[in-house]
Amino acid sequence: MNQYRWVSIFILILSTNVYSYQSKVEIVEQFDDLKMVAFISKEYINNSPEWIPGKTALPLTVADAIKAVNDFNKDENKVDVISEIEIRKIPKHKKHWHYLIKVANKAMKLKYNIYVVLMSGKVVPAMIQPQSYK
Repeated sequence: MNQYRWVSIFILILSTNVYSYQSKVEIVEQFDDLKMVAFISKEYINNSPEWIPGKTALPLTVADAIKAVNDFNKDENKVDVISEIEIRKIPKHKKHWHYLIKVANKAMKLKYNIYVVLMSGKVVPAMIQPQSYK
């Protein structure tokens, strides 16, 4: 009977570790002079609508993507100055696309903030990689 207890504890520990591990997709992009990286859950990507350019309508409009970034920053000031917006394909996901939105940073900790906005409206802040000096 004592063996069953240890087996069940072992299974519980193992299942918690598996549950806590969610694979992520790494997106590394060059955005003008900035190199950025974002880690996005595969679940978020799979729950995002597909888009086939020229065949289907864009699932999320530019206005909706900007609204999603504003909603994401609801505790901070709203987005005032958008420097650039692009639509790009998610690497290794043929029919899944995302917006890259570069926003001027009022706090000036960094010059810009960059957000990845999936076609579902999910916002993931990207990290700007510092440039190396030669």
